[in-house]
Amino acid sequence: MFGLSINKMEDFVKTTKDKSDRPRTSYRYRRQHIRRAATTAVEFAIVCPMVFLIIFSLFEVSRAVTISDSAKTSVIAGARESLIANTSAANVREEMERILDLFGVTNRDITVTPETIDDTVNEVTIVINVPFATGNGLAFGQLFGDKSYSFASVVERN
Repeated sequence: MFGLSINKMEDFVKTTKDKSDRPRTSYRYRRQHIRRAATTAVEFAIVCPMVFLIIFSLFEVSRAVTISDSAKTSVIAGARESLIANTSAANVREEMERILDLFGVTNRDITVTPETIDDTVNEVTIVINVPFATGNGLAFGQLFGDKSYSFASVVERN
């Protein structure tokens, strides 16, 4: 077969078999294995907290963006509500709170001026202030300190 005699083939099989039967339990191999395991454990101990920090930071930032977008969306909905004839500031606040409740924003400060919106009112001012520190689903809201998201809109009625 392939130019080898049967005797040479048997010798080839014996030599390869003999080499693979040798146990690999030398002192050097065991020490090298222990060093690799220790190195892996140290690398994991260093990298794992950083990976978790990045993951949790992404969650916090995405929640903060959701809060700011929901505040802006609620102001737009409040502005639409203020354009309805013979409405009140309470109706505008109610519509804004409905939108904010959908997104889980519980800590908020909504100001609508004037209190009564009728046909004689030319401008309606809507201001929302949402603090990041507490009550809005941020696990580490204290990292933002006393910062808050504020958005204002002035609606001209014709």
